[in-house]
Amino acid sequence: MKTKRSSRPSFTEQDTLVTPTTPMLEQHFEEILEAVEEIHNLSAALRVIPLDDKNRDEYEGRLYAALTHLDHHVKPAIKEWDRVVDRMPED
Repeated sequence: MKTKRSSRPSFTEQDTLVTPTTPMLEQHFEEILEAVEEIHNLSAALRVIPLDDKNRDEYEGRLYAALTHLDHHVKPAIKEWDRVVDRMPED
């Protein structure tokens, strides 16, 4: 017998950063972590690339893009986290 698969992923304790959570919040966290890693790597590269290197502009552009990507996910993550916490029952 086939069962209908849920379109919402389930998260075990090891898969999630915060509890309670939602798939949307987890997706934002994944995007944030990827952007932070990219920013870290690009920053390390820019520290050693000479200022007159022709490839520097490309790395600076990628750094700017990574920062805007981070900004794009941080604000919605905070909003979603607030929404999740607000829906929690009062103790």
